[in-house]
Amino acid sequence: MKTADKSNLKLNSTQWSGKFGFLMAAVGSAVGLGNIWRFPYLAGQQGGAIFLIAYVLMIILVGFSLMIAEFAIGRHAAKNVIDAYGVQKKGWGVVGVIGCIASFLIVSYYCVIGGWIIRYAAGYFDGGSFVAGGDYSEVFSSFTGGTWQPIVCLVAFMAVCLIIILLGVQNGIERINKVLMPMLFVMLLFVMIVSLTMDGAIEGVKFFIVPDFKRVESTGGIMGIFLAALGQAFYSLSIGLGIGTTYGSYARKDISLAANTSLICVSDTLVAMIAGFAILPAVFAAGAEPTVGAGLVFVTLPSVFAVMPGVLGSIVGVVFFMLVLFAAITSAIALIEVNVSVITEKLKIKRKWSAIIVVAAATALGVVVSLSQGGFIGGVDVLDWFDKVSNTFLLPFTGILTCIYVGYVWKPKNAIAEITAHSETETFKLGKLWSLNIRTLCPALIAVLFVYGIVDLFR
Repeated sequence: MKTADKSNLKLNSTQWSGKFGFLMAAVGSAVGLGNIWRFPYLAGQQGGAIFLIAYVLMIILVGFSLMIAEFAIGRHAAKNVIDAYGVQKKGWGVVGVIGCIASFLIVSYYCVIGGWIIRYAAGYFDGGSFVAGGDYSEVFSSFTGGTWQPIVCLVAFMAVCLIIILLGVQNGIERINKVLMPMLFVMLLFVMIVSLTMDGAIEGVKFFIVPDFKRVESTGGIMGIFLAALGQAFYSLSIGLGIGTTYGSYARKDISLAANTSLICVSDTLVAMIAGFAILPAVFAAGAEPTVGAGLVFVTLPSVFAVMPGVLGSIVGVVFFMLVLFAAITSAIALIEVNVSVITEKLKIKRKWSAIIVVAAATALGVVVSLSQGGFIGGVDVLDWFDKVSNTFLLPFTGILTCIYVGYVWKPKNAIAEITAHSETETFKLGKLWSLNIRTLCPALIAVLFVYGIVDLFR
């Protein structure tokens, strides 16, 4: 084993305890609303199996390359995301600044959705009375368009996140991920099994795994599908948000970045696919449309749970919204941690106060996002606006800059040296291919879809 450079490591209290702790934390940061809320409704809108194929390709061509690059940047520098990018050349810290902005914007609406999930989970705990016998679309609109109730829920969500972060890297973030990730996986499998055994579920399975190219026209074209798949890859793997760099800075030298990145990408994709099998077959079995969009989880699924026999609907409802809540929490704490790390290190403020500042600011902005759902902010849907700004502009732009930074500033050979720092004998088998990809195909692919997304946005 290579001897770690002690001068380049953070204090043990702000490091992962070991390989499993890093893996669970990183998987937790990736597995979130992107997998269980966003992926199924995008698959429904973008042609099912065709979108799934495009998504897997984006994970392979872009997701893996950028994720391992971010981990390497973070571990090599052992600094917050802004300083980590500035190690090799002054001025590149701007990449970290953009990541901080993106993570802050996303967590400000993430907490709103997290509050919605808390309300639905609580509703199903008392037998589903929250939605029982009602117009599910009206129930959702009435709740999200309200004032105090969704705000109370989002504050509760952020309070949970704050408590976890205040406990620290090992005792808070790492420990909660070690508990929630296995639980989430088991609960998701349960919901999938129930969904697949429903009458008519086979049509949903076909929609999800059998390509139907006739659907391409109704989705906005193949470029639109690949654009959606790229955005989902960034969103789901938490690329371009500074999370990989921040979590990488907490990683010890004896951790294999290549092996863990592969496991994270596989785990994240597997959870997204299981979520697809858990939701889409149930939607088809209930005779509902899979193309309804963001309301799929909050509007369509309650109608599906309602037709399940006896108390099964309530049980599945509780399990489903609890697992979505777990996913939301693990990703939200990662988004918050990016800015906590920056404020703690750059402003020399104690970690607990940094956490309180970030959570308080994000919660305040979350209140604005929540009120916009009821038309209280001049009729502007701030959630939709933040989502478009971050996913259409900030994340792809950060991805391109990261490719340039690793490919031409830091240089791939130096990045590979960091990637293989855990062993004197083990090599990065995909090193040459990865080097070529991070310098050419990866930034070009992101750039093409980035420009297409901007043009499409202003049509």
